[in-house]
Amino acid sequence: MNMAQRLLGHAPSSQEETRWRLLQSATEVFAELGFKAATTREIARRAEVNLASIHYHFGDKAALYREVFRLPFLNDCNSFAIIDVASIATRDALYAMYVWLFPPEAESDPMLQQFMRLHAREEGDPSGVLGDAMVQAFRPNHENLLALLCRELQVSEADDEVQRLAFSLVGLATVYLHGARNAVEAFAPQLLQGVPARETMVERLVDQALVLIAGEKKRRTKLQKEST
Repeated sequence: MNMAQRLLGHAPSSQEETRWRLLQSATEVFAELGFKAATTREIARRAEVNLASIHYHFGDKAALYREVFRLPFLNDCNSFAIIDVASIATRDALYAMYVWLFPPEAESDPMLQQFMRLHAREEGDPSGVLGDAMVQAFRPNHENLLALLCRELQVSEADDEVQRLAFSLVGLATVYLHGARNAVEAFAPQLLQGVPARETMVERLVDQALVLIAGEKKRRTKLQKEST
């Protein structure tokens, strides 16, 4: 209930507590079994509520699954989505983004572990029920990153190269969580073990991102000189 209290700003009421217990148990069950094998009966059992509570709070299993996927994008978990791009230092903004994408405390936070496991399972075996829920949830982050890059590159709107750079910066972190997680654990597991190692990883991700941004600045400057 700690997460619920932080997001709500107050101790949850009985109904709010039931909802958050369902979200927590659903995260566990979906991460362990996947969407298709998970049952609402098992989710309700682990939450210690009656089965009707799922229908009351969420409607059906698919809606509950989509709501679980929204949790990491809520403001309490997603500081990058609410930063003031116009005033924050670039390094600080990138740090906020990478802490969200690659949380150093993930190993000690069961919910974060479940989220990562669930997202990995969804990528390997898509449920088919998310639709554009993930795209819409990620949109504020993507738009903030584009705004930050446009500011740094001194352009009024994002062109294809800005979009390409944005996805590259996000990819720097997601490779450790999804795409090549197994390879990292096999070849260099020390990169992911313990909070100090993960904090170092965040710092290096920021450093690498700044190099990529500087490279794009240099490329654009060169093109401008060649065109004059």
